[in-house]
Amino acid sequence: MAVSRTVRAVTTSIHLFRNDSHAIVVPPGTTLFREGDAGDVMYGVIDGEIAIVKYGTIIETIGPGGIIGEMAVVDGSPRSAEAIARTESRLARIDRQRFEHLVANHPTFALQVMGIMAERLRHLNESHRNSEH
Repeated sequence: MAVSRTVRAVTTSIHLFRNDSHAIVVPPGTTLFREGDAGDVMYGVIDGEIAIVKYGTIIETIGPGGIIGEMAVVDGSPRSAEAIARTESRLARIDRQRFEHLVANHPTFALQVMGIMAERLRHLNESHRNSEH
């Protein structure tokens, strides 16, 4: 698996799930979802690292405070990439019902999710611009 040459830090992080009593633990190498899968759940990364893979290349590594799978939960579309645990990882599982509850009861959660999505989109646009030169 190739590794993206672009290294960046996500500045927005969500620590709402640190004490999640229903968190799951997955071993390294676990595939959480594949590109094209139905997107009925997202994950909050409490501990560990998750690789986001597109076309066999790691395009981003998500660590504690990050989220994965949010786009599919927000718009119901199939997964746009694959997510694989790089290390043993503790994750908060957030289905659509829990997502809506968090948005309604923790307004900063919605802003944080939007911030992360905006950062990823800006990064994608920047990478695209750089590849054209």
